[in-house]
Amino acid sequence: MLAGLLPAAAARAQRVCPGYVVLASGDSLRGAVHLTSDFEQQQFVKFIPLHATSTKPLRLTDAEVVAYGYVRGPDTVRYRNCGPELASVPVVLAVGQRAALFPISRLRVGALLRVLQAGRVQVYERYMPIRGGNSFFRDVLLRTDTGSFIGTYWWNFRPRAAEYFADCPALAGDLRAGRYPPRALPQVVRRYNAWYGHSR
Repeated sequence: MLAGLLPAAAARAQRVCPGYVVLASGDSLRGAVHLTSDFEQQQFVKFIPLHATSTKPLRLTDAEVVAYGYVRGPDTVRYRNCGPELASVPVVLAVGQRAALFPISRLRVGALLRVLQAGRVQVYERYMPIRGGNSFFRDVLLRTDTGSFIGTYWWNFRPRAAEYFADCPALAGDLRAGRYPPRALPQVVRRYNAWYGHSR
């Protein structure tokens, strides 16, 4: 629906999708999101407001944006500013076969995380730089309600996932049995949230 409202030049541009931003001031804007890399989209969003006189996007940082999203094909992609809550999550920088841990405050990785699954347990996606190069690796973070973020990159998946979802015995059993690979974590969370909603 928003696609028909976008500036014509923006609609024709590559990697531009109808979207919105919610600013720290509380204002919500509709327009177009200019897609960048996964890592950059954690730090800022390039946004072209609806009815803008220029198609040059604004560069809104994670200090200015509470949330943003865009429509790409059949999917709505959402990002949320997780802010200082991320400070408790150690950052793992892969170095060959070794790993180095750094407090997130020492790195500029951005606080705008992609939301893969909402609900009692939420799933977020975060891209981290590999030290000594320009490549990145993907970590998936879990969070229950408003609790701490838990990184899963280094999980021994079967036992750790079963432990995390232990209050749902059937799901925990399937995890211990290896019925879900690590890449299926959003589906695991979707099943858990559905179970939790019906069990209350």
